[in-house]
Formats: sequence, structure tokens, C-alpha cells
Amino acid sequence: MQWHPALGFVAAVTPLTLIPGTSFTLVTQQVIAGPRSDGVRTAFSSACGLLVHATFAAVGLSTLVTSSARALTTVKLVGGIYLIWLAVTTWRSARRGAEPTTRRR
Repeated sequence: MQWHPALGFVAAVTPLTLIPGTSFTLVTQQVIAGPRSDGVRTAFSSACGLLVHATFAAVGLSTLVTSSARALTTVKLVGGIYLIWLAVTTWRSARRGAEPTTRRR
């Protein structure tokens, strides 16, 4: 086994894993805007999302989606329907005067 490709991969990925991303920014925003528990919940939710993504990738969903146009279309449609549902519920909450994603302080 040649180690050069693995070392090159590690060298390329290490800076990417050390740079704070959108999850870090979101957690920081939640901690600054409210109590620490909001930041903890946001960090936990982000970690759960990454776990789900890694699990699906491990069982081959990523391979299935990249190899099958029909599977990719299905995943896109389900995701689109979910986003539409989120938009409608947020809009309804806003019309009632409630804050849809954060608690009133």
C-alpha cells in the first residue's frame, strides 16, 4: 500500500476540518443571543445532522444518489417538500404573531 495518497488527503482535509464553519457560527450566534442551553441544543442538533449524513453515506445512499438519476430526483423532491412545509409553518406562525424558531425572552 502506498502512503503518499493518504498523506496528501490528510494534508488537504486537515485545514478544512480546523476552520470554523456555518455550524460553529450558528452555535456562537445562539449563545450570544440567548441562554447557553440554546447553544447546547444547536450544537447537539448540528452533530445529529452530521451523524445522519455520515450514516447514510456509510450505507451507500451517496453512491445510490450519484449513480441513479431517479434516486437523486426523489431525494430532491422529498427535500423540496420538506422545505415548503417549513416555509408554510413559519409563515403561519408569523401571521399569528409567534416566533417560529426562537422562544420569546
